[in-house]
Amino acid sequence: MKQLLYTEWLKVKNYRTFWIMLLVAVIMIPAGNYVPANVMSSRELDQAAKMLGQSPFGFPVVWQTVANISSYMTALYGLMLIILVTNEYTFRTNRQNIIDGWERRQFVYAKLIWVLVLSTVAFLVAVLTATVLGFVYGSNTFSLEGFSYLWYYWLQLVLELSLALLLAVLMKRAGFAMAIFLGYIMMLEQTLVLLLKKYLGPVGGLLPLQTGDELLPFPLVGKMVAANSDRYDDSVYLLFLVAYIVLGIYLVFRKVLKSDL
Repeated sequence: MKQLLYTEWLKVKNYRTFWIMLLVAVIMIPAGNYVPANVMSSRELDQAAKMLGQSPFGFPVVWQTVANISSYMTALYGLMLIILVTNEYTFRTNRQNIIDGWERRQFVYAKLIWVLVLSTVAFLVAVLTATVLGFVYGSNTFSLEGFSYLWYYWLQLVLELSLALLLAVLMKRAGFAMAIFLGYIMMLEQTLVLLLKKYLGPVGGLLPLQTGDELLPFPLVGKMVAANSDRYDDSVYLLFLVAYIVLGIYLVFRKVLKSDL
């Protein structure tokens, strides 16, 4: 494991593009949450929130709010992973690793480390962001009630990165993989969700990334939507989300172990 970590570190240590993208991705989370927090701190919107019984940026609801908003800013982490993986194929470093004694499984393990690292970085930044906003914009005392929403956010990140990893090993070219990745998460799945929900009801909520969205409704809107729509229990969405992660990782292993490098 130490060898894998050290090798992966050497690959990115002087990779300026990666560090710039990571910095931007990290900044997007607090910045993306600060704007609505600042807007909703106005007197009129604050009074409206109180009429609904809760302030979206006060404890304990802030955990759910930040998880919801941050879930819309995860694409850059997937793009970073795609670049890291496809670079292995472009520059043949994956073959060199095998020549140097790595097993094919170790190549996948090394990339799964990046899935965990990137998702955990985003998770920790979201936790810090929610904590700060809760103290600055909220009036309630600190509370961990509802913190589970941030764990749902982390699982959604792991799923999205697993999808990015799968596309990277299938396509082996950054341009193709990124185009399909962005097309799917930004357009294709949302279109399928709308069509399935229109004609088949809550089944549309069981598509891969939508399972995470179903677990992360915006607080003030989520209650009204849940009261007026047919949906499965949260445990169903959670089960499907975890199952998609397992399936994605299995397909990555199958592809790498069975195909030519």
